[in-house]
Amino acid sequence: MGLPVVAACKHRDVTFSYVGAYEFSRAERRAIEGCAEAAIVEARQALPALPLSLTITVEAGKDVIPETGETATAYPPSMVAWVVDPARPGGVVATVSAQLRGSLHHELHHLVRDAAVPRRSLMDHVVAEGLATAFERDAAASGANMKLPPWGDYPANANTWVTELEALPPNANVATWLYGKHADGRRWIGLRAGTYLADRAARALKRTPAELVVESTARLLEAARA
Repeated sequence: MGLPVVAACKHRDVTFSYVGAYEFSRAERRAIEGCAEAAIVEARQALPALPLSLTITVEAGKDVIPETGETATAYPPSMVAWVVDPARPGGVVATVSAQLRGSLHHELHHLVRDAAVPRRSLMDHVVAEGLATAFERDAAASGANMKLPPWGDYPANANTWVTELEALPPNANVATWLYGKHADGRRWIGLRAGTYLADRAARALKRTPAELVVESTARLLEAARA
């Protein structure tokens, strides 16, 4: 059974739904909605295939990325769920200022790609996450209060991580290799290697992560190897 909807409001082409027991204040809602609307307008310029109407679901919770105090998930065709921990320093408004714009860029990229390029293998996930992370990173680089995503920071030997991922079965556990922590201490292996691949493919093809949003996994891997 889903959590009850606390409130929902329509802002032009965006519907905001607040779910769960936490009562978001007017100031928190204004911050969320203002940031989200601006991010969507900006992302839509780069991703014109975004659905005309979008839903942003907002919930308070503790199951968030430790470094950011929030997390987001795309639910095609047109919904993004954002979870934020109000107990973090600065509260909801501070997390909105530092993280929401980048998180939405990441998930909006997913909405477009996932509608056109289904994820059927581990490398499909790696490439999709890498492109979305590069798109998010580029948005963060132009944001006054945003920080670059740590899951986009790949090492000098990222090519060996790619080789390691490509040697795995196509049905290897996505959660472990993309979002979890490896036994050797590495985190976000798939996302960081995917961002490396996205950057190499973008340079080779002379196209941005937004322009590559619906390019096939095979073509992107081929370009990244060039």
